[in-house]
Amino acid sequence: MKKIFIVFLIIAISSVLMFSQATSGKVKMKGIVIDKDTGKPIKGVKVTLYSIKAQSKHKIAPVTDSDGKWRSLFMRFGKWYFDFNKVGYAPRKIAVDYLFQGSKYVCFYQGQRYEVLKIEMQKIQGPALEQSIIKEIEEGNTLLVGKKVKKAIEKFEEIIEKYKEREGIAIVNLYMGNCYSKLEDYEKAIEFFQKAIVKYPKHKELILSVGNSYSNLKKPEKAMEWFKKLSDEDITNPDTLYNIGINFYNAMDYKKAAGYFSRAVELKATFGEAYYQLGMTYVALNKITESVTALKKFMEIAPESPNFTTADEIVKAFSNQ
Repeated sequence: MKKIFIVFLIIAISSVLMFSQATSGKVKMKGIVIDKDTGKPIKGVKVTLYSIKAQSKHKIAPVTDSDGKWRSLFMRFGKWYFDFNKVGYAPRKIAVDYLFQGSKYVCFYQGQRYEVLKIEMQKIQGPALEQSIIKEIEEGNTLLVGKKVKKAIEKFEEIIEKYKEREGIAIVNLYMGNCYSKLEDYEKAIEFFQKAIVKYPKHKELILSVGNSYSNLKKPEKAMEWFKKLSDEDITNPDTLYNIGINFYNAMDYKKAAGYFSRAVELKATFGEAYYQLGMTYVALNKITESVTALKKFMEIAPESPNFTTADEIVKAFSNQ
């Protein structure tokens, strides 16, 4: 009996080790999170780390200290998604690459090399909520980040009902919308985002969220109605810029489309499909040199893309002129 117990114990320990090793490696990461408006460090931001190569979350999710600093050790190389979350701030999701350069692994974000990754978060504008309510919202947001979406919805519904008379509680509809976006129920997400917009009509994160939801629903005209409410400087997410570029391209406004694709690749130098669309847009604008440059960059970044053959044929055709 004792031997059987030991065998089961070894198997259990091995399983835990295998899971923990999935995201483990020699990479060390340091970062700092600051308030976009004030430049001050933000304490208590939870940083969830997800390895694309391992298809798994890193075991430990660091939290920023009073100086806004965080660090994570023993991460594997390759591409990661980082989620930054703190109630009262618009959540951030970024893609980071760890590449071996020289004698060490180096962090690249939006084409720039970083020793310490610096991220800005935008404070959600609106009436301040009591600390006890914020704590409950944080509990719901933790469930959402942990992909327990249905439980997060239940929590946010409970908060909205419990504090429905409180000024500022409408902002919880932003988190409800985020939940339904995770479930890819974009119609329902829009419904909640718009409930919050009634109270906060100039809230940039809400406007972007509605625009992105309409883009995901393949309703470009509706998406553009919302994106046009923002200035170019308000849109800093490469995927959003790409979506807007697609909308302009489909509307045959190639000049504007090229501008959005260009900004997308400036912010995310490894964005292969954005380079492809930029190259195709330059073809439409009869800008041959620019088109070849963009398509060659796309082919370098995304050799496995189904668009590779088309790009290669165009580059060869222009090269033979």
